[in-house]
Amino acid sequence: MRHRRSRSETMAEWPPAIRHIIRAAELECPRGHADALLELTRLAFRKVPARGIFEPGARSEPDVFAAIEAVARAHLELAEARAAWRAALDAARLDLDPRDNIEQAALQVQTASDTAYFYAGLAFGLVAVCLFQPAWRA
Repeated sequence: MRHRRSRSETMAEWPPAIRHIIRAAELECPRGHADALLELTRLAFRKVPARGIFEPGARSEPDVFAAIEAVARAHLELAEARAAWRAALDAARLDLDPRDNIEQAALQVQTASDTAYFYAGLAFGLVAVCLFQPAWRA
């Protein structure tokens, strides 16, 4: 599906603070993380004007989740991590019930961790916007 071009499609059009953060990620973060941030920022520029801040528990948005998953596969080695997890479970040769219990527990841990990191990122992003926008300081 082709998306309409956003008003802020290119990095040159983005606010300086966002460009600076992405450049810093290129220098400081593990390989692939800056590219993930870049793609997710493009997604945010496309989605935020129409729907506001992304909150995963608020409503079902399969297109947003699919885009985030695609970025994770492309830049954050999600497919490799899932394959390693599956291989480790297969190598353990567990019966179905213990295996299901392990997978359920791992899913709960991952969900809690992902949610914490998501909200940390959201909080840092909102604070950055406030700090870089003098008009928002009261």
